[in-house]
Amino acid sequence: MSGEQGKDGDRRLLDRPGFAQEFLRRNPRYRSDYRKVGGARVAGSREQEVMARQWGLTFPLRAGCLRRS
Repeated sequence: MSGEQGKDGDRRLLDRPGFAQEFLRRNPRYRSDYRKVGGARVAGSREQEVMARQWGLTFPLRAGCLRRS
């Protein structure tokens, strides 16, 4: 089995953010929560903020902060 990769690749090559993203992407509870707030398409909606906080997600620099008036 040496030299072979599983069908999802070698997760040991992921950095911490990459591993966290893969964990959440595969987590059925996270996916369910994400689908529930998926209808709230307005950026920064209260539902999205609450869900992100529950899962420990932070977004220190958002695209909306870069807009010029």
